[in-house]
Amino acid sequence: MKNKHNTLEQSAIHNLRLVMAESSITAGLLAMSVLTPFFNSIGLNQTQISETQMAFTVITMLLNLPLGYLADRVSRKWANIIGDFGHALVMLIYSTVGSFWGAVACECIFGISSALTDGVDQSLLKHFIDKVAKNTGKSEPHLLKTKTAQLEAWRQACSLFLIMLGGPIGAIDLRLAIALSAVNHIIGGIISIFIKDDSPKLKPTHKNPLKDMASVIKTAFATPMLRRRIFAFAIAREMTHSIVWIATPLFLKTGVPISLVSFVWAGNTLMAILGAHLASKHGKRLSDPVLLAIPIGLMTISMIIVGLSPNIFTVWLYGIMGIIQGWTAATMPPMVQHYAKASEQTSVLSLAKMVAQLLYIPAVWIIGFVADIEINFGLLATVAIFLPLGLLSIKTLTKPA
Repeated sequence: MKNKHNTLEQSAIHNLRLVMAESSITAGLLAMSVLTPFFNSIGLNQTQISETQMAFTVITMLLNLPLGYLADRVSRKWANIIGDFGHALVMLIYSTVGSFWGAVACECIFGISSALTDGVDQSLLKHFIDKVAKNTGKSEPHLLKTKTAQLEAWRQACSLFLIMLGGPIGAIDLRLAIALSAVNHIIGGIISIFIKDDSPKLKPTHKNPLKDMASVIKTAFATPMLRRRIFAFAIAREMTHSIVWIATPLFLKTGVPISLVSFVWAGNTLMAILGAHLASKHGKRLSDPVLLAIPIGLMTISMIIVGLSPNIFTVWLYGIMGIIQGWTAATMPPMVQHYAKASEQTSVLSLAKMVAQLLYIPAVWIIGFVADIEINFGLLATVAIFLPLGLLSIKTLTKPA
């Protein structure tokens, strides 16, 4: 009996490590620091770049819940495998495009593969953590928060490595950097093949799957504690997401040579690792309103300073965005998962990301439009959008069930 118990524990730990390895290695994009120069090289301005991201977001938003539901119903593992290899394929295609509409088409395909994988890693993470906690007697909520923070640190470390490679490669050939961005996703897909997915499947209550998906949405929004955390997740996720596309032009404006831009991105990634580490040490002891208030405060102060006075001395405050990314990625998903059913983990996380994407679509367009006037004004537009939303969300998180 003891041997069987040890075998189950070892299997859960082994699969947990595979999930964390796959999630980490597929987190980064080798060409991230040179994507904006690539878009500019094929004739896109900041508004058009925002529009390509809107196309991606619309597709992902429409498919997130259906494909998340499908993963819960059929196989989270295979959703990851197909999504990872799909990511790889689209990066190879992307390296050949030369127009706005080519970029839009690639973003649409990228949206499909992203919708397949969104939420799957985190739901598998929670499943295997549940098994480890059950076999070891450890606290599942604390273990989930700790492992989520650890995973985010790993993800950012992999991103750091890829960014350090991508900048120099992109300086030689932008298209080569984009094509090579497929490699880590191929590796991730191979790792996923070896995961033994024995997570509980979602059992349909209706013959029509659309009714089941509608039921997930209705239940989530009808549960105040879950609904409030879904909105907090969306705000925390998008407050730094929407400014990604103005980062490189902002660095260049303040005097950073293009040959060093990837190192600035790498510095931002190091700050994200710090954010995840801080979340691992202190996040589990803080209340949900405080977990959101910290990044809202940091975002407001840093973006106002850089937005009003962008120069080589203030631009380093952009690194605070990295701290926020690491902190929120480590603290927000467990906040949502705590109130979601085990069989609906991917569906609920997909719903949370769908809400985030609904927020991202107008935000990224407004920020891109304002950034075309003056690149640093995009930071001020970000504060104008997310500070009021953040304060409102913090207030709702303080309410009892």
